[in-house]
Amino acid sequence: MTDNEILKSEDEIEINLGELFQLLKKNIKLIIISILLCTVLLGIVTVFVINKKYESTTRLFLKPDVTEGIADYSQINSNNLMVNNYVEMIKGNNIQGIAANELNMDAEEINSCLSVTNETDTQIISITAKTIDPALSKDIVDAVVETFTKEAKEKLNVNNITVVDEAEIATEPVSPSLKLNLVIGALLGASLSIGYLFIKFMLDTHIHNKEEVEKFLGIPCLGSVPYFEE
Repeated sequence: MTDNEILKSEDEIEINLGELFQLLKKNIKLIIISILLCTVLLGIVTVFVINKKYESTTRLFLKPDVTEGIADYSQINSNNLMVNNYVEMIKGNNIQGIAANELNMDAEEINSCLSVTNETDTQIISITAKTIDPALSKDIVDAVVETFTKEAKEKLNVNNITVVDEAEIATEPVSPSLKLNLVIGALLGASLSIGYLFIKFMLDTHIHNKEEVEKFLGIPCLGSVPYFEE
């Protein structure tokens, strides 16, 4: 490819980008309307269609024995090793099945809304339930915690499980996020409108002015016939 061909190719790219910018500028009202429409639509869906979900969380701590103000470090190490086992116990069918029977629910329902984690570098276990009913979320957590502590005491002879944060009835939903969905709606509206204009621009094969005629034919334009409306 010669230098002239390279320069010509670069000029065509610059002209095309300029034309694309002009097209977007010319259709700025369409872009704004699309953004507003998608934002309002997604906001309405968020507020009136999507179910709000509420969380309740209980945090358990594996308390080491303390003698004369000194903690038993061997038990601390043991607790560190056992905490993941306790997490898996709570996730198991036995604990969740007993809790489900107490609440007249299916174990699968409890499993689908329950989250059990070990907080990083701690001996604290977080048990969280998320449902569309704030009171039910608290009841599920309470039932699971009560069942776990009872089973751990009776079957494993574990008596050092302490509740450090009790579950409360949530007053505000944790999902969906109206602000986040409004931002997503605005981005979606902008993407759709700009994407439509870009595709329209790329597929447009019409010749709009004499400059495009000269570029297409490679010869100078000697004159043009004006258009008069009747």
